[in-house]
Amino acid sequence: MAVELTIPQRWNDLSHKQFSNIVYQLECYHSVVKDNAEAVKESALLLYMQLSKELLRGNPWRTIKTALKEMRPEAFEPYTKFLYNRIERTKFQEYIEIEGVKYYSPDMRLRNSTIAEFSFADSAYYNWRQTNNKIWLAVLCASLFREANPTPSDLDARKPFIKQAVDKRADLFLPLPYKKLVTIAYAYEGCRNHIQDTYPAIFPKAPEDQQQQPKIKKKYISFGEIILDKIQGDPSKLQATNNTFLYDFLSIYNHDLLNLPKS
Repeated sequence: MAVELTIPQRWNDLSHKQFSNIVYQLECYHSVVKDNAEAVKESALLLYMQLSKELLRGNPWRTIKTALKEMRPEAFEPYTKFLYNRIERTKFQEYIEIEGVKYYSPDMRLRNSTIAEFSFADSAYYNWRQTNNKIWLAVLCASLFREANPTPSDLDARKPFIKQAVDKRADLFLPLPYKKLVTIAYAYEGCRNHIQDTYPAIFPKAPEDQQQQPKIKKKYISFGEIILDKIQGDPSKLQATNNTFLYDFLSIYNHDLLNLPKS
């Protein structure tokens, strides 16, 4: 019996619910196998089945039931493949509501984020990845999601980023379910990956021969250090730089690096 299915092909094709469920399943898998090598095989199979079912979400229930009954498990492998590669999701849910207040997300690919916002968020993201501490996850989310601006611009509905206001907002985000917070973090990671691809002079990839070698823990270079390098440590330029849109700054810096005189 022929079965017609609509299956997402890319990260941005996923609905928000699909993305959130998949992210949570990936996080649970990594948590289980991190310190338990014996659980890898069983957990990997369970993850594969969960991802396969999640990709079917949005199709009529009878169609899903028929597909799960008639299709062999390995038939889903080509469809789930992109989920095992790096995160390429670059859009967020529109807002999160906490205690009746809506906190709005950044634009797709962080297009309306400033240097100050990205620099702060990236440090929080790095600290979360290093420690797995939910507090840093809440700080990351609170730096990206903000209340509506009473006088919004065409580019941003959120209040301007002020780092001193993040902690108070993070206290509101911290009690939210881990699944909701980690979904935001994965979308941020996808934007981060897009930025690295777009500006290779700033974020160079390791040569292929080094990629094949055992991974060595690299020293993290904060985005704040990149900013200081660009303005040559001149504090008088810092405020103007922090208020610059992220992509405007990166485009100029990437161009400058590509046009450095060759030694």
